Amino acid sequence: MNAIKSKYTYVLKSIKKQKFLKPKLTDLTGKTYVISGGTRGIGLSIGKHLSALGANIALLGKTTNPHPKLEGTIHTACQEVMMCRNNTDSKALGLLCDIRKPDSIDNAIDITVREFGSIDGVVLNASALCLNPTLKQTDKEIDLMSGVNINGTFRVGQKCLEHIKNSEHGSILLISPPISMLYEDDWWTNHLYYSMSKFNMSLMGKFWDKEFKNVGVNTLWPRTTINTAPVRNILGGDEMAMISRTPDIMGEAAKHIICADPTICTGKNLIDDEVLSSLDIPLDQYKVNKQLSDKDLMPDFFC
Repeated sequence: MNAIKSKYTYVLKSIKKQKFLKPKLTDLTGKTYVISGGTRGIGLSIGKHLSALGANIALLGKTTNPHPKLEGTIHTACQEVMMCRNNTDSKALGLLCDIRKPDSIDNAIDITVREFGSIDGVVLNASALCLNPTLKQTDKEIDLMSGVNINGTFRVGQKCLEHIKNSEHGSILLISPPISMLYEDDWWTNHLYYSMSKFNMSLMGKFWDKEFKNVGVNTLWPRTTINTAPVRNILGGDEMAMISRTPDIMGEAAKHIICADPTICTGKNLIDDEVLSSLDIPLDQYKVNKQLSDKDLMPDFFC
């Protein structure tokens, strides 16, 4: 991990500014967004940021009862999103959904459409993280990552696209790595199957963009590790969390991508801080440790 950090050290001045992120919408009242993996972390933050602009939010998740290592449930997440809304007309749903099960997906999306009438966008955030090299990857881990990162992501996107294709401002946002990372061996050799599963998500984004011309389809990835449950529980505990950024940087970035013109901001592989820098939004506010220098933040591939 230290070798990766030294090789990919974060350099603020290298960030690119993208003009296609100019907002087309500043008010999402009446629009509805589905977020997989919406119980906590990045998914919850995105839900809160969209709700603050007036959107209806459907959070898909599996946690219905408190868990000793995972903060929140779909019910507490729904309450947090409702507290962020900018008007009393917007609503949030916390829906029990195991995206490995097609019937569970169908039920969650059907409830969303019955409640809100339509779907304008989906954030495909749910992800399984099992970091092992080839000879140590278990069948259970392979099945989990296939079921969530590949099959489940595709099915949620597929089901939502039946409705998103009819929206005047349709959006799909996948929380997955830029295609260019395919050529970085460091992100493959120690966890091949995880990387394969995440790049399947990126490929969905690349070709849904071609298939659905009226929908803005993009990927978003953090430049640094994000202070989420997988980072704390799997990658390095509190020490890793302290050299990370908060989920709010991803929530803020996702909001601006979704508000951009979907006919222009589409087919892009975006990085969180490039999105915000393009809009002149200061980045230091998103550090867990505000005293940390930029070069000491931990580069990311695990989300």
